[in-house]
Amino acid sequence: MKKRLLLLIVSACGASNLQTVPHPLLDGGAADAGSDAGTFDGGPAVTPPETPFGATVGAGETQFRVWAPHATRAQLELDGAAPVAMTPEATGVFSLKVSGAGAARYRYVLETPTGSVTRLDPYCRQLSTDRAWCEVIDPGAYPWSTTGFKAAPREASVVYELHIGSFAVPAGQKQGTFATAKAKLAELADLGVNVVELMPTHAFGGNPNGWGYNPQLFLAPKPTYGTADEQRAFIDEAHRLGIAVWLDVVFNHTDGWREAPLTCFDGHCPNDAWGIHFFAPGQYASTPWGPRPNYTEPRVSSMLLDSVKQWLTEYRGDGFRFDSVSNIRALDGSGTTPGGRDLLLAANALTHAAGGLSVAEDLKGWDAITRAPSAGGFGFDAQWDGFGWEMMNLLPPASDDGRDVGVIERQLKGSYAGDAFARLLWSENHDTVGNGGSRFPVRIDGANPESLAARHRSMLAATLLFTTPGVPMLFMGQEQLATTGFTDPPAALPAPTDKGQGVRAFYRDLIALRRTLPGLRGGEVEVLHRNDTNKVIAFRRNDTIVIVNLRNKAYARYDFGVPTGGTWKVRVDSDWKRYGTDFSGGQAEAVEALDEGRDGKPFTLPVQLGAYGAVVLTK
Repeated sequence: MKKRLLLLIVSACGASNLQTVPHPLLDGGAADAGSDAGTFDGGPAVTPPETPFGATVGAGETQFRVWAPHATRAQLELDGAAPVAMTPEATGVFSLKVSGAGAARYRYVLETPTGSVTRLDPYCRQLSTDRAWCEVIDPGAYPWSTTGFKAAPREASVVYELHIGSFAVPAGQKQGTFATAKAKLAELADLGVNVVELMPTHAFGGNPNGWGYNPQLFLAPKPTYGTADEQRAFIDEAHRLGIAVWLDVVFNHTDGWREAPLTCFDGHCPNDAWGIHFFAPGQYASTPWGPRPNYTEPRVSSMLLDSVKQWLTEYRGDGFRFDSVSNIRALDGSGTTPGGRDLLLAANALTHAAGGLSVAEDLKGWDAITRAPSAGGFGFDAQWDGFGWEMMNLLPPASDDGRDVGVIERQLKGSYAGDAFARLLWSENHDTVGNGGSRFPVRIDGANPESLAARHRSMLAATLLFTTPGVPMLFMGQEQLATTGFTDPPAALPAPTDKGQGVRAFYRDLIALRRTLPGLRGGEVEVLHRNDTNKVIAFRRNDTIVIVNLRNKAYARYDFGVPTGGTWKVRVDSDWKRYGTDFSGGQAEAVEALDEGRDGKPFTLPVQLGAYGAVVLTK
């Protein structure tokens, strides 16, 4: 049934005047009680206002609050009702309390010196599918089924980068959703993944199934992916399966479309400015991808930090990947962007207070990104590393003679300020597979990316990814030998072929070793053997030994020195037939060390080593 609407108009000094206005209200009755989401104390830099912005659901009422300092008047428009005036507070803020608006669609109408404009709420928590309205939701109403979830520590994390719109696309549909991706999470749990990193899911412009790196709103999910509760359900299921969820956030720029929701929000855009949410024209105003938020404006920084808190509390997310940190803290790494450091310090403090992890895509190789704030750093737990670029230079070229074994030794010993696990490692990511790039097997053999050489050499990259000290990350599909590129918009991730299933079994075994062997979770590495002519390197990580052959030459027996005698168990051999029916068969399950010295060690380990092969052994 239709109901009448009570408006509580709140004055700037806090007194309330009760006014009954005959507006029709959407069906749904009174709002639920307020959210049970937690809050965090303090943190450096910006302190959010004491009264929240956006639509805040309380006991039987919803408060609407918006910042529009150049507006002379603000009105709240509920879908199906005439706009109602909001009360001005100090500092350009307008507010209104509405009784029983628990499921309303709403937006703001602002009167400005340049005319009337209709605007979405910058704090919109849910966007209508037609993108014309925000929807009032109670973020504390979702019935969580998992409690007490604890994410794996950094050293035990195996990350899977995932694009919601193309990861799980039903037959006959153009894109996937939170719900379809949720149904496929069990496959990732079976693979052994314990962290999913979602490519941006905040409402973005352009194609409904784009990459997401052109955000328009920072608190609402992309409506074509699903509702806020459907995203919560995705995280709920991930936690049930033991998988943490990180969100890729884009705070370095927003959508550069002039009609984007935040652009010229309150009508004030003099001299080609972008409006109140952005730096004024000058060196800080723009990035190559769109306007840069003004981190020195407290209302803007507070909005971005509220987005961080929302993910950690209302969604129970477990961490972040921050896109292009070099364009938050600086101008592509040069100089200093005002307010950028404070924003990053505050975001990382909030993340760590919630027990989450924070990863930077900075790409400048700067130790300070992952140093503690007390040591002058930014406090990130890890940063994207150049490991993948080194692998792409090392393994795809056809000439074995040109492969530099020293690249592997250098990567094995890499770190940021002595912390090997401050490196997030990858051999494929959305940028290298997209942006005109290609999948790793395609780089090896573009004519036949499922060829023996393409599979073996891409599996060498995987072996090094999971045995080099650092946090390993996969890009969706690489574990099943996906060969299609990542276009914009992306095509649906295809099902694995028979050969892809064999490669997936290899990844599954490698991930199991990465998560269970203590030696692969420590930072210490010793190179036991390096032969630049044969292109073979063997290294030890505590009680785990890895030997890698970069040549298309098989050895019935390859000897190298080890510190301990006795029986060594073969945990993985990339030439086993369960990884490919056309593979040679590989090593037996155990190898006996010979009581003779080699490579400066007291014992010799004679292993069978396949062409482009890798073997992992433990005591």
